Amino acid sequence: MRTQLLLASALTAGAIGFLGAPTAAADEAGFLNELRANGFPGLSIGDTQMPDGVAVANGWMACNRLHLGEKPEQTLAQLNPNDVDKGRMLINAAQHNLCPDTL
Repeated sequence: MRTQLLLASALTAGAIGFLGAPTAAADEAGFLNELRANGFPGLSIGDTQMPDGVAVANGWMACNRLHLGEKPEQTLAQLNPNDVDKGRMLINAAQHNLCPDTL
């Protein structure tokens, strides 16, 4: 009986601790601010500058690749050599703001 009571107390405390723990929220504004602060030139197709949402979507794609086990260097190796610096900036900002669990 005492063992069951201790187990129930431990489970309840664990559940309360889990439910009460703050969750890490992704910071898309922080992501964009970090890109701007580091001189990110933005993403474009031809002469057309893409909206911020495209950069954010690319940041989330980078996070997904990292969560699947890809290393940043592997992602960068797939880019056009002219885009590697932009890619590095985007991955760094994504890791700092969107998916810090990948650092």
